[in-house]
Amino acid sequence: MAITKLPASAIPDGAISILKLDATIRSDVQAANAALAIANSAVALATVVLNVSNAKVNVDDLTTDNVAESSNLYFTNSRSISAFTAGNNITIAANGLISSNASGGVAQNVLYVSKSGNDQNSGTDLSSAKLTIQSAVVAANQLQASNPSGMTVIFIKAGDYTENNPISLNAGVSIVGDNLRSVNVRPANTTSDIFWVRNRCYITGLTFRDHLSPAAAIAFPSSGAGFISTSPYIQNCSSITTTGAGMGVDGNLASGLKSMVLDSYTQFNQGGLGIHITNQGYAQLVSIFTICCSTGIKCENGGTCSVTNSNCSFGTYGLWADGIGSSLYSGTLDSYTRSTINVGNLITRPAVNDAILLSDGVNSQYILVRSSTALVSNTSTITFSENLNIIPNLGNVDFYPISLISASGHTFEYVGTGTSILTATPRLGGVPIQENEIRETNGGRVNYTSTDQFGDFRVGDGLIINEEAGIIQGTIFDRSLFAIMTPYILALEG
Repeated sequence: MAITKLPASAIPDGAISILKLDATIRSDVQAANAALAIANSAVALATVVLNVSNAKVNVDDLTTDNVAESSNLYFTNSRSISAFTAGNNITIAANGLISSNASGGVAQNVLYVSKSGNDQNSGTDLSSAKLTIQSAVVAANQLQASNPSGMTVIFIKAGDYTENNPISLNAGVSIVGDNLRSVNVRPANTTSDIFWVRNRCYITGLTFRDHLSPAAAIAFPSSGAGFISTSPYIQNCSSITTTGAGMGVDGNLASGLKSMVLDSYTQFNQGGLGIHITNQGYAQLVSIFTICCSTGIKCENGGTCSVTNSNCSFGTYGLWADGIGSSLYSGTLDSYTRSTINVGNLITRPAVNDAILLSDGVNSQYILVRSSTALVSNTSTITFSENLNIIPNLGNVDFYPISLISASGHTFEYVGTGTSILTATPRLGGVPIQENEIRETNGGRVNYTSTDQFGDFRVGDGLIINEEAGIIQGTIFDRSLFAIMTPYILALEG
């Protein structure tokens, strides 16, 4: 289409310049009529955007004066541009500058969502952003379906979004919010999960609000996540609600690693769970902060996790491991000592931290595999480190995945004071219950080092350093630091 500059006499008051379109847009009569209608309206103060919907557009013979050129988007006299493809925009600004998003301005596999967007938009740049996250995810999933090994990123601009959930992300889709203070995501269906994630998914910079039990902000799809080789990653997010959970990792809904990882995830779920891991699901948790949760981190039915540089504040329970999963394999207990057992008829070498159930016919005890020898004639010698509390019967034994939490450097602050922040703090009447920091039930285990609100340091249940009294306490000794150090001091002085 030819573009000519109107004479000064035709320029409305206040306008810098105005362009008149005298054009034929090849293969798109509807777009040509729209272009002529826009041109003839002579609205010079606004920017005119011509959407190319169904055809290619050729722009010929630019004859305007004083039109700047920048990054191949703006053109001067006698310069031409062709092949603006369907779905792109030509922008003709009031000052005479001509641009398009067709050349160099659109990143591949990137979509945008904003509160000023429209779900009928393509979402491929900020000026054509989607209005809802759900619509952008549908588009992203389509991109991933055509290139399953690729990655698609959805950028969410500041705003409060109420979404038709669950929002199901295909493998390789990332959600990136402006930041967790400015982007809130709420569920239209409050008892359903907000986001479902799969292999290689990534979510950051969001705050999840108002989801209710049994919903989690992040979970595997109810139909299954498929094979997990690269864990979904949640980073720098917050969950703020009542009975909902921040993240649910159900191993029954995935294969492979059955895992998720997170970093810097705050759980202010007053009466809800922080992180819930079940059915042999697995998670690596770094810098997770739970506040007023009914349980900060709970592993059930063989769920396991590692926790680093994290805390549990207020709430009812801190770290809770409960129960075991379904039987993994069986063997025959042939003999035992105080620290080893010999098991035959095995089909696989016992793995570290598999639990073996021993029984004397009345009482039973789970012991954990610390190490095992390779199978020789289907027999392995298993080493364990705990005390046998029973004299086990020889014969058939079963091995199970145990619910296990391994936490290093964990901080407990006023655990046991309750799930309402208005009554949980000490000045508002909250009284901490030290026994609620760690809970082990039905064979579950929590291995931990921790510090509490008094500065007391614990290495599991067997060793406590009492900061105020300067006392080391343990299951087999109770001696003051002074009594321990004095002989060494005297020896050095002598």
